[in-house]
Amino acid sequence: MSGEGSGEDHGALTEPGPETREELVQHLEQLTGRTLRTRADIQAYVREAAARNASDQPSLRRWLRAKRATLVALLAFGVIQYYVLDVMLEIAAIPSNTYFLPVKTPLQKS
Repeated sequence: MSGEGSGEDHGALTEPGPETREELVQHLEQLTGRTLRTRADIQAYVREAAARNASDQPSLRRWLRAKRATLVALLAFGVIQYYVLDVMLEIAAIPSNTYFLPVKTPLQKS
């Protein structure tokens, strides 16, 4: 029962209290490296961020290429697996033929 309702700090278990607008703007300024003093500054930043395409980042392009290569490899593997399974089923479906070969009885010399 200790710690319940006593106001103790539980680290990551508690959510921080609401921040003021000034703190949020200061945090945004720290993250972006810009000074945002007017509404026009913030609108310009938001427009610029919206115009930026995430796929322009080099690290993301590498991941997209890796994803595409993986998907192509998996598709090729699936096609090959389908082909092998089809061939194996065709082989299993071939009717078996039984051949009887005449056998000579060995000649016995008296």
